[in-house]
Amino acid sequence: MAKKSATRARKPKRPRAVSKAAAPTCTDDATAASQRFVRDVVVRGEAAKPDKDGTLPLSATHAIVRERPDGTIEVERARFKTY
Repeated sequence: MAKKSATRARKPKRPRAVSKAAAPTCTDDATAASQRFVRDVVVRGEAAKPDKDGTLPLSATHAIVRERPDGTIEVERARFKTY
């Protein structure tokens, strides 16, 4: 039995097809879901404004970063909650 050579001729790799699809955009469903998430975090009391020192209450997992004129707010995760 003859062994095959360790170096075999390999086929050259062809470039992969690049998708010309548009980048994903923020849809109405995603916007509604993010607004619902923020509303739920506020209702549960997990979002709070930082005090003068910049610290949050221990029960808060999210900091309220900005309040917009239309009444919506923007939150940022500060910590994970441990039970």
